[in-house]
Amino acid sequence: MNDRGPQKLREGRRTRQRGAAAVEFALVFVLFFMVMYGAIAYGVVFALRHTFTQAVNEGARAALQDVGDIAAREALALSTATTAVSWLGARAPTPVVNTDCVATTAAFTCVKVTITYDYAANPIIPAIPGLGIVLPDTLTAQAVVQIS
Repeated sequence: MNDRGPQKLREGRRTRQRGAAAVEFALVFVLFFMVMYGAIAYGVVFALRHTFTQAVNEGARAALQDVGDIAAREALALSTATTAVSWLGARAPTPVVNTDCVATTAAFTCVKVTITYDYAANPIIPAIPGLGIVLPDTLTAQAVVQIS
């Protein structure tokens, strides 16, 4: 007796499932790609933020060196902070160094170093739709030192 009924049933299921793996892969790949791209983009923003914070801290520490009057200290702070962000090339923001901050006592002068980067206008990694919710528009870092 030749019972081919169950075999035909299995073959029918296989032909109906043909291509299902490709469709599942396409759906999962898009989701996986979005998550990975978001993680990489956030990592780049985090690295930029860290670079700017380090640059303003180095600039503020440079202002503590006794190189003359306050204008010379500001110039040293500016050149140090500018050098620290120079790896960005043409996209490197220009640090701002000024003394318009309030010292704790009248005997002190304070120097403030600030870097502001418009990430929305100059993204390092192009944004994909929906990723703009997570990424900031501007990155700002600031350091203040008091000089006696």
